[in-house]
Parts: sequence; structure tokens; C-alpha cells
Amino acid sequence: MTTYEESDLRDELKRAVADLGFTTPTPVQAEAIPIILADGKRDLVALARTGTGKTAGFGLPTVNDIDTDIEAVQALILCPTRELCLQIARDLDTFAKYRKDVKITAVYGGAPITHQIREIRSGSQIIVGTPGRTLDLINRKKLKLENLKRVILDEADEMLNMGFQEELNSILGATPEDKQTLLFSATMPKEARKISKDYMTDPAEISVGHEDAGESKVVHQYFKVKGSSRFALLRLLVELDPDMYAVIFCRTRREVNGVAEDLRYAGHAADALHGDMSQAQRDDVMQRFRKRRIQLLVATDVAARGLDVQDLTHVINYNLPDAPEVYVHRSGRTGRAGKEGIAMSIVTGREVRHIRAIEKYSNITFEQVPVPTQKEVYKMRALRFAEKIKAATLDDKVAAYLPEVMDSFEGIEREELIQKILGYGLNELSRQLTGQGEIKADNTQEKKKMDRGSGSYTTLSIAVGRKNGYTVPQIIGMMNRRLPGKKINFGKIDIQNNLTYIGVDSKAARKVVAAFEGAQDKGQDLNVRIFEGGTNVDGGDRGGYGGKKKKQYRPGNFKPRPKFGAKKKKHRKG
Repeated sequence: MTTYEESDLRDELKRAVADLGFTTPTPVQAEAIPIILADGKRDLVALARTGTGKTAGFGLPTVNDIDTDIEAVQALILCPTRELCLQIARDLDTFAKYRKDVKITAVYGGAPITHQIREIRSGSQIIVGTPGRTLDLINRKKLKLENLKRVILDEADEMLNMGFQEELNSILGATPEDKQTLLFSATMPKEARKISKDYMTDPAEISVGHEDAGESKVVHQYFKVKGSSRFALLRLLVELDPDMYAVIFCRTRREVNGVAEDLRYAGHAADALHGDMSQAQRDDVMQRFRKRRIQLLVATDVAARGLDVQDLTHVINYNLPDAPEVYVHRSGRTGRAGKEGIAMSIVTGREVRHIRAIEKYSNITFEQVPVPTQKEVYKMRALRFAEKIKAATLDDKVAAYLPEVMDSFEGIEREELIQKILGYGLNELSRQLTGQGEIKADNTQEKKKMDRGSGSYTTLSIAVGRKNGYTVPQIIGMMNRRLPGKKINFGKIDIQNNLTYIGVDSKAARKVVAAFEGAQDKGQDLNVRIFEGGTNVDGGDRGGYGGKKKKQYRPGNFKPRPKFGAKKKKHRKG
């Protein structure tokens, strides 16, 4: 199948695809559609990353095969999040443009179940649902599966990562045995393989994954700076491209909020998206982002699952993800449908090895880009401002007062007038960038062991940062006040907007966390934890890039060392 016209899809589906401007199927569509359509019986396991067109890969044949004479559920599509659920339903509605009698219903938590039940009763033939709400409807006997012909598990790996194993087992166990089962996943963890073994019969397997990631039209760039300069660099990147329409990925919810707030303060249309937000808040943010009232969406990976926004110009990794496949997922959100996109990553010198691991994994080639300077930003903005002034037209209402305005400029030379116009137009940018300071490049070539203490450092995170007024001496003083009389070696201290990372002697890490349990400073909860995010400022590799993963300790297990002479209590696992 090299074109949609060559496929066995109904003419109505071919017309709908043509209306979308698509003529050539993506690799996953070219392989999956013929298998699914062959006789409607062959099960399929498809390994496909985000941005490969997998929704059309299973959506077109599903809409194609619906028997419109039967007003009952014939296809069930399960996906991990509400956002993805709604996106799939919208796509299927588009595919069904000329099959007017095909009815699609999305079911998900956070919305009135009574409304969803009414839609199902009205004759829905395709249900797109999240596992929790779908199982609820089955248990209530409102979602009946007697006529079910096809089950599709989309992003199966993510559903399993989110803890939906039991729900998936229960749903699949309630479906007819003679159905067709399609499993789409970016990776194939053992839990997904078990689903394939338990609920599928001799499935065909196709893989359109990481090996073709380097063939897309996405340009992959990275900038190497000190950790403390991440936001300063992000700010300059945004200023250099005022038309940027981007998703910015951060590691933690706190960091998402901080970066979004700082971008708004700098005058940019930015907002946050993370799991602590209510569903109504998330829906509002996504609606504004799709309408481009928000140009910069700062998000965590989990919150951005199912995010399918057209024409993204950039994906920016404020922090690299833990695993290479996650990077491929992130970058796949731009450069879609044959369009060009840019994926930027902000890394420290020690994190460059993660870039190399992604290149090896995905056939992607990264370009190291020089860190832009404030002078470059000023020059670009000044020239762009001049172009806008040249292109501006005078409104008739204002033109009536032109002679008086010109009189007010009498005596000012041409060069001086241009300087004043430029100064007025760029004054706010100059004020903000002047207070920001220059970006510090990171010339670290490779991670080197510390030559003091035990030689091994573990990174702790503290829930305060630059915005709380902390400096390196204040952080050290706070640590010393909480650890009187204890000689502990500290490594690098990286103070960010809302978080501080500090390297401590690995042998003392548990002791430090225990000493800070429930601690406050300046009325702020410190929430000291071992940083499990994959970036270890002074210690061994914490990420999923091939390094040996160290055992992670959780704060609940930390107990202070008993005083000398006291009876030693038996350690109890937490």
C-alpha cells in the first residue's frame, strides 16, 4: 500500500483522507491498514512512536468496518488520558465525515457519566475511553459488548505505566473471544507482552519506531550551559523567535510552575500543564493553547500524554528525559505531517553523554549550537522592530493630528529620532535582560569523580531556590544549622528558581534527609529528598541511558543513626 487510493478503504474514507490533504500513508499506516482490513480477524502488535500517524493506522480501518445497520458498540479504543481520548475521538469524527451514520463517543473520568451513558444508548458504534471510566460503565452494565468486533489498546505501555493493569485485564476479560485485538505501543515492556500472550492469537507484529526517528524533518539541537543558566538561556531562545509555538518539557511540577510563571513575568503568553491541576484547568489551558492564545506550554511528560497540537514550531527540553525513547516521543510532537520542526535541549556538560545515548538509540544526529548572547537578541529585536515600523500604516483618525505630532518633533535630528523610537520600543526588553545577567557556558567534557570525601556524591533536592532569596552561602549555612557537629562533605550546589540541587557525600545522604524531615526555613517547607530525576550533579548516573542504576531510597526509610551507647534497634523496612 503506497497510496490511500490503492487501499481497500471505502470511497467515503478515501474522500475524507483527501480532504485532509494526505495522499501517501506513513510507514505505520502502510503496514497496519492492510493487516487490519484483510479479514477483520488478524490480531496486531504495532510498535510505533508518537508522531508516526498511528491514530489513522487503526482509526481509518475501524471507521471503515462499522456496520451502520447495527446501532451497538462494535469497536472499543482504550487510551491512557482524557486528552488523548478526546483527540482520538476528534480524529475519528474527521475520518467519518462521509459516513454520517457512524457514531463515536468518548468516555473518560472528570465528566458526568450520565451524559456519556445517554450517548452510548443513542447508538454509539465506536467507544474511545480511558480504562477507569470504561470499566465503570461495563460494571454498571451500561456499556454492552455483545456486538464488539475490535479492541484497540493505544499507548499500551503508558497505560501500564500509569497503573491500569487490573482495569485492562478486567475489560479484556469482558470482551468476546472472537474479536480482533490491536495493540499499539512505543515500547514493549513485559506487562504489554503478557497482554499480547494472554489476550491475542498469533498476532502480526510491525515496528515503526525509533530506528526512523532520524528521517523526520525535525532538526535536533542542544545548548551546553551551567545548570543555573537554564532559564536565562530559555529566555533568550524565546526572545530570538517571537513566533515560537512550543511545548517546553520540565521534569517536575514545581519546575513547570516556576518556568511558566517566569515566562509570563517576562511578557510571554505562557502557561503550565501538570498532574496537580484539575481536569477543568487542564482543559482550559489546552483549549487556549490550541487557539494560540498561549504560545508556550510548559508541561511534564505525563500531563502532555495525548497532546496533539498542529503546527508546533519547537519542542524544548528544559531538562532531558530519563530515557531515550521519551526524547523521541517529545520531539515527535513537532515536524508532523511533513512539516519542519526544531527540538532544542538545554544540557550541562555532564549530560552530553545522554545526548550521545539518544543518538545511538534513535538514529538522530544532534547539532551543538553556540549559546546566544544578549547582543544577538538586541540586534535581532531592533531590526525586527524597525521592519514593523516600516510596514505600519497610519490610521485616518490619527492622521488628522499628524501636523501637530510633527511639530512636537521639531528640532530633533533624524538619527536622534530613530534612537528615541528604538529606545522606547525596546526599553522593557533591555530592562529585563540587564537584570538577568550573562549565561554561563559549561565547558565540562566528561563527568569526573570528586577528589574529596568518599569520592561519591548523591544529589539532594530542596524545595526552595533563587525566588525565595537563597544564595549558595545561605544554603550552606542552613545545612550547617540543621546538622550541628556532623562533618559532611558537600559537593556542587545548583540554585534554580524554585529548587536547589546539592551534592552530599553518598554515605551521609540518608542521614541528611532524615535530619531535615519536616523541616522549615523562613516559613517554607524544605522537603529535602534524594533527587531521583536522572540528573545527578555530583554523583553517579541516575538515568536510563545505559549507566547502572543505583538503588533509590525513599524518605520514609531514612532513620537517624542511633547515638553512641544507645541500644541499636533492628532496622525495619519502610
